[in-house]
Amino acid sequence: MCTSFQLKSSDGGLVFARTMDWHTFNAAALVLPRNYEWTSVYNNQKMINPYAILGVGNSEMRLHADISDGVNEYGLAAQKLTFSNQSDYAKEAEKGKVQLAAFEFLLWLLGNCRSIEEVRQNIDNVQLMTDENAIYKFGRNDLHFSATDPSGQMINIEPHGGRLVISDNPIGVVTNAPKFENEVEKLRTYMDINLLTESENTSVSKNEDSNSSLENLSVKNDNPNKISTGSFNGKPVFPGGFTPTARFIRAAIYKERAVYPKDEQQNIIEAWHILNGVTVPKSEGRSGTYTVYRSAVEVNSRRLYLQTYDDLSIQVYRFPDEL
Repeated sequence: MCTSFQLKSSDGGLVFARTMDWHTFNAAALVLPRNYEWTSVYNNQKMINPYAILGVGNSEMRLHADISDGVNEYGLAAQKLTFSNQSDYAKEAEKGKVQLAAFEFLLWLLGNCRSIEEVRQNIDNVQLMTDENAIYKFGRNDLHFSATDPSGQMINIEPHGGRLVISDNPIGVVTNAPKFENEVEKLRTYMDINLLTESENTSVSKNEDSNSSLENLSVKNDNPNKISTGSFNGKPVFPGGFTPTARFIRAAIYKERAVYPKDEQQNIIEAWHILNGVTVPKSEGRSGTYTVYRSAVEVNSRRLYLQTYDDLSIQVYRFPDEL
């Protein structure tokens, strides 16, 4: 499960927020210093992360830190999310590339890339592997990833055909469904999406061209959090429930109708109210998954905000002065 979105403020800030919907585990804030050393579970390859990371992870992992989401010292932020049994990992290692288990990818990404542009440049150097030939049997982790940085770009990173594929995310929301384009098409039922290609000076109605690519799309609005024409006349009420599509649509509409935050404090407040609309409570009749925690990072201040399921307070963390 899991729901992720970015929310921008008028002072140039950007909050990257998410729910972590999973089975119970001991989530905690983690600080990994520069030059953090670890070895991959696939082949015991030694890794050294040049960049410091502030994030949330499983505090009981024995081999190395397990980061689920966070930000590095340069403002690159990333999250891992469940991918609805659609992950297609590599079986054979390629010489000269880094082989990782899927759950290790964020630890590598935040420790080795400073920006979305560096992610684009380096993504082909990494393989996410099955455990068929692994030293440690780590099972199957169906994951995909989302990332952003102070430039405002947001990307999805998905494992397809044994390689990692990057796609732009102009909507600013992602959940767990395997085809992002299909989720966007379903969203059009509930709002008139108004996006602009970088080379155009007039608005484009994506309803008129349902096969148009999402590549190089940006928001045509003075408020960068809004992606619609602003008219909801004749549109149905957004769906309830906790399916990936329902949460995707709710998060997009809540974000669309939210006020434009003026600063980091207001941005976090608005983000938390949006998270309230997609949070999954514990339930005896549904499944064992629920929102274990909600978190957000502000990519400019590098602050981390964390709220676990059993705590009504939000804890705030920063990088230490000495990394």
